[in-house]
Amino acid sequence: MRRLSRLFLISGFCFLAFTACGKDDAEQTEEAVDTTEQVAFDDVEVEDYTVLSYSELEVLAYQGDTEAQVMLGRMLEYGTEDVKQNFAEAISWYQMASDSGSVEGTDALGYFYLTGAGVEQNLDKAEELFKSAIDAGSVNAKVGLARVLLKKGDYEAAETELEEDTTEHATANEKKSTKKDSEDDTDENELSQIVDLLIVAQQAGDLDGGYYLGYIYEKGIGVTQDYKKAYDYYNRVVRSTSTALNDRDSINLSNIAIALMYIKGYGVGVDTDAAMEHLTVASDNSSPKASYYIGQMYEKGIGVDKDYEKAMEYYLKAADFDFAPALNQIGYLYYNGYGVDVDFASAVYYQKLAALQGYAIAQVNLGFLYENGYGVERNLETALSYYEMAANSGYEGATEAVVRVKAQINEEM
Repeated sequence: MRRLSRLFLISGFCFLAFTACGKDDAEQTEEAVDTTEQVAFDDVEVEDYTVLSYSELEVLAYQGDTEAQVMLGRMLEYGTEDVKQNFAEAISWYQMASDSGSVEGTDALGYFYLTGAGVEQNLDKAEELFKSAIDAGSVNAKVGLARVLLKKGDYEAAETELEEDTTEHATANEKKSTKKDSEDDTDENELSQIVDLLIVAQQAGDLDGGYYLGYIYEKGIGVTQDYKKAYDYYNRVVRSTSTALNDRDSINLSNIAIALMYIKGYGVGVDTDAAMEHLTVASDNSSPKASYYIGQMYEKGIGVDKDYEKAMEYYLKAADFDFAPALNQIGYLYYNGYGVDVDFASAVYYQKLAALQGYAIAQVNLGFLYENGYGVERNLETALSYYEMAANSGYEGATEAVVRVKAQINEEM
């Protein structure tokens, strides 16, 4: 028990103005109407929906304007300075648009079922929606379908560490079992379809297509692994000047991908300054993942002096978006007293926030805290439940913890 007490937690590495014109001030005052009412009742043709306020878009949306419905969905899906992110409401608007025949609404719904954000993940439903959108002429839906196939084939790999197997807690990297161990065991027709879908989307100028084409070249999925091609596709996306909310993720992810290539020296020379520049661009563009990685650089001292306080600053920035790896890392810093006073209660709090999202590393950490009574009353049954959650998700090492705690429970009965 004394040895266990020395263990650290696992570190899981616009406004559109309409003015009434009259002959004099009196007539102007009499004829002036509220902006939203004029949009709603005067059948004013809107040329640029991005300059409309949320309330103005709502008026149009309730009148059946599918473009306004999609715009509201975008604002709620991604969040803006004036609109808080709300997946449930975003889905509602997208569904309304889709039901009215909007291909953009159908496409957007597909991504929610693909990721499981705001709804229970349903890859079959996502595939159905994307195919419907493709039939209606959507280019972006081709990327969605390719992503469904990537997930169904277990070709994607989770990555939240800047360095692999270089720390005392190498098992902190999230590891999931896969159905297929090598490309020799995969359906080549399926891989070919993924590549073809992404090529078509990228050539049509779709930024998501560009990012994922870079991704498959970086990972060697369906193509010969080629870091230089991956970098080229990522860089094309990064150079885009699009400010559309639905392009933000692909631009941010491409900046992050390039940053990781600079850190690891994949296809480019190691350049941590360039990596930090790309991560900062994405972090400033509302990417919690980029903020998390900057935190990792400061925590581990990658290209910068090790600085736990700066690491905490960026983890907290990512935590504003409920980014589970960052929440876990905040708990880790509180547990060990890195850059802050040791605070087991805060460690438990942030680990729970991450564990509630199904983040296996945090579930293992909570099991450890309850097993040993750090920040909480010692409770082996609760510890066991958290270890079992992690084990059920395929997290390496959690099964051993389940066996160990079950043995302790039996001994204390």
